[in-house]
Amino acid sequence: MSWLEPVLVIGGILGAGVLAIWLFQRSLDQPGGREGLGTGGNGLGLVENIFSPGRGDAREDLESQKKAGAVLPSADDHPPGKLATFDEDGHLRSVTLRATPAPEPRADD
Repeated sequence: MSWLEPVLVIGGILGAGVLAIWLFQRSLDQPGGREGLGTGGNGLGLVENIFSPGRGDAREDLESQKKAGAVLPSADDHPPGKLATFDEDGHLRSVTLRATPAPEPRADD
């Protein structure tokens, strides 16, 4: 066995690695080539939950808060009071919204 054989094997492995990386990069430029690449990040998130469960729980809570919808007013809510101010030309200058107190229930309710 001469010294040339291990050099050729190592060179072949490195050459195949470079070729694989080049082909992978070219495949990313194709339409739809980047779909499904986020799955590796999901696997790393599991590692975070193992070593730092509090941080993982906080991250999940923040993501759920970002996805939460706006709270709709119920039928019992009362519209806020509106106060509009205008300048001397009659153009709207500002609007202030104030919560109005709920009406007192009547005695016959």
